[in-house]
Amino acid sequence: MTFDPRQGSGSLPIILEDDLPVIEEFATTDTPPGGVLEREIRLAELLDMKAFREVCASFVDLYKIGIKIFDRDGTKLVDIRVGNGDWCGYIFAHPTGRHECTGLVTKIKQFNYPGLEQGEVVEQHCFSGLKYVIMPITYGGDLLGRVIYGPFLPGDLRSPGEEVTKWADFDPQRLWSYGDKIRRAPDEMVIKILTNFRGVVDTITFVAMKALMTSQLHVESITASYNELSQANRRLRESFEKLQELDRLKSNFLAMISHELRTPLTSVIGYSEMLVEGMAGPINEEQRQFLGTIKEKGESLLELIGSLLDMSKIEAGAMDVHPSELHVPELLEAAKTYIVPQAAKKQVRLVVECEPGLPQLMADRDKVKQSLINLLGNAVKFTPQQGTIRIGARLFVGPRRKNAAAGRFGAPDERFVRFDVSDTGIGIPADKLERVFQSFYQVDNSITREYGGTGLGLAIVKRFVEAHQGEIWVESHEGRGTTFSLLFPLEKPRTGDVVEAPRF
Repeated sequence: MTFDPRQGSGSLPIILEDDLPVIEEFATTDTPPGGVLEREIRLAELLDMKAFREVCASFVDLYKIGIKIFDRDGTKLVDIRVGNGDWCGYIFAHPTGRHECTGLVTKIKQFNYPGLEQGEVVEQHCFSGLKYVIMPITYGGDLLGRVIYGPFLPGDLRSPGEEVTKWADFDPQRLWSYGDKIRRAPDEMVIKILTNFRGVVDTITFVAMKALMTSQLHVESITASYNELSQANRRLRESFEKLQELDRLKSNFLAMISHELRTPLTSVIGYSEMLVEGMAGPINEEQRQFLGTIKEKGESLLELIGSLLDMSKIEAGAMDVHPSELHVPELLEAAKTYIVPQAAKKQVRLVVECEPGLPQLMADRDKVKQSLINLLGNAVKFTPQQGTIRIGARLFVGPRRKNAAAGRFGAPDERFVRFDVSDTGIGIPADKLERVFQSFYQVDNSITREYGGTGLGLAIVKRFVEAHQGEIWVESHEGRGTTFSLLFPLEKPRTGDVVEAPRF
């Protein structure tokens, strides 16, 4: 208990009793599944208790009559007493008085007075002669709490209640002498005071309820949206996990089938070569042509199977980089030699242009060579008869085209070996340049397309280049030709680096 320094014109002390632990119990009440419109709102949730106590204290200070406010379940929210301390203290000191006083307090806190829930004001007489008036606090027909106004001396009371005169060892006259400190008020005045107080409480409750409803409905709206997003994310996660499993099964299937096909296909190619060479007896020219076709198609199929195996390894994260010192001119000649037979059939001219004095390149020989072979094969495929294909290498010093580490002063310069493979072929439409590196993508994907292939060659080249921390891009003009450019950094890549290939 604390004494409030705000005193009225009289000498009556105003006593404030705060039940903060009880109030805080309801400060974070969660909204039940039914929603804010379907649950019971506690008075403690609505009110700013510190400000509300100040409002109550101002009424007590003005009229010198105490106020107690209880929540619907009997939780005390406000207790401001004035003047009745000696009167009630003397009664409570007597055993019978203590028993009767405790019973009255319990009744006031818990008893459901007839008419209270309908908004009616109820009078409650104390056995000692004092009087209380109980006023409900309602909103929308629901009882939120109650105001206990009093005690005060009724205007017509001239002596203590008859019951206290029957107690042994109790002095009614002494009790009556303490009545000078208690406000005497006729019923009409008390009703007017409570009418004013009810107007204030109703206004505070209405504003607080509106604010609570608005905030709670907003929270419920956000919660419902969050729940919908959570469910959508869960479904997406489940779908993604299923796709990952299907992707893993697909990669395993491709690897298994490719491996199983490779062995018998190698035998087919080998036996067709032996037949062409006459190891099984003489053959005529027509038979030689048929066997040559078998060998050629078999080699094409073997190349396709090799591409599938490479992509399966990349997707499984099993493609390692084993760098060694590479002499760039020799690498260009090796790639050119591999593609010469295909170019000769179409009378396509191959031109090698290598800048003299290039430093040794630290890279995986097989993967760099395979990248150049794939680009040359792609160029031969899309270059018409008697066209020209150029493969070149030169030192390049400058920034990367796509550099995520570029700061305020731009991307830093680096040293690369730059390979360029250009042709005089049909070109690539501008809107499809960024998609040519996707797995299984064909610029012409119709069933009647003129040019064959699986769409894996460029995808594999991109993975190989990126495994060396390099870059690849393409520039093209329809009807005039295409140029693929590769940057391989001259710094030595780490041994055992794994190709990080996106799933397809």
